[in-house]
Order: sequence, then structure tokens, then C-alpha cells
Amino acid sequence: MLNAPLLPRLLLAAGLLLAPGIAARAQTNPEAYPAATQLKDGAFRRGGQTYRLLGGQQTRLTETLPLGNGSELRPDGRLVRNGVTRQLLQNGQAVTMEGNVVLLRDDMLTPAAIARADKAATGGSSTTISIPVAANMAALVPQFERTASRLAQLQQLTALLEQRTAALVGGTTPPPGLEKEIQALSAQLSR
Repeated sequence: MLNAPLLPRLLLAAGLLLAPGIAARAQTNPEAYPAATQLKDGAFRRGGQTYRLLGGQQTRLTETLPLGNGSELRPDGRLVRNGVTRQLLQNGQAVTMEGNVVLLRDDMLTPAAIARADKAATGGSSTTISIPVAANMAALVPQFERTASRLAQLQQLTALLEQRTAALVGGTTPPPGLEKEIQALSAQLSR
């Protein structure tokens, strides 16, 4: 008898917990494919059928479609590469006119469709940044000249250090002005 008042409460709690999930599921539509006018030229598979896209028009593929890389797509959805390798396109896959297998939803969109989707998702438009090349190159020239000068000094210092090392290894004394030249170049490089 104690379970009788508890049962309606449990059913009510379960209903309240499941209601948001059921409502959310009811509002979820399956992802729609993009309209043909938003897609680049090529072909795709949907519902077990192969379709051709040309100039924003979608038609059933009825004959073999030659592609830019020498591959061909057959009406049954088989992509034949080099006359030997066969690949069956899956639903939602597409082939560009160059012969690349891509996803229909993402990779076949035209630049205009991508811009519209970006604007719808972010509320903004694309940002273009232009960098004046001449101004940047003019600013970089002195830096390149300093780098080239330092490289020449490092090469001179390396040659002087090699002379000193060769003299010391040979058991002779290095030339008298060599040490001063090494110190002067080292001082210039440390600035």
C-alpha cells in the first residue's frame, strides 16, 4: 500500500525528465543537402542514385562522366581510376570535375554559398586584409642589409679564428695583429 502513492510521483518525475529530450528530438530535422544552385560542377550520390551537377542544375547521371584527372564516374556510382581501380561513392559523397572525392555538404559549395553560410552563422561578412607590399619591403631592406653585414663579419671572424687555431696547433705563435683583429670583430658583433 505504501507503493501506491509513490508510483504516480515516479511516473510524473520520469515524464518531466524525458519531456525535454522528446521535444528536442521532435524539433530536430535531418540535415538537408544544399540546393544544386549552391554547388560546384561535378557529381554526387544521394539515395542510391548518382546525379550530375552542371551550372547549378542537377540531373540524373545517365552516361559515363569523364573527369579532369583521367578518372570516370559511371551512372551506378562507381568511380574508375586509371581504368583499373574502382570505388563506389557512398551517399553524401561527391566528385569534383578534377576527380577528387569530397563531401557534398561541405566541399562542393560555391564560394558565394560559403559566404552566405558564413554571414548566416556569424552575422558578418568576410574580412579582407590588404598589406601594402612596397611599404613592407622598404622596411625590410635595412634589416636585410644589417643581417648581410653581420654575416660578412662572422665569416671574417671565422677565418681569423681558423688562422689562430692553425698556428696554435702547428706549435707557432699567431701573427702579432691577429688577436687585436679578433677582439675588434667580436666587439662589433656583440653590439
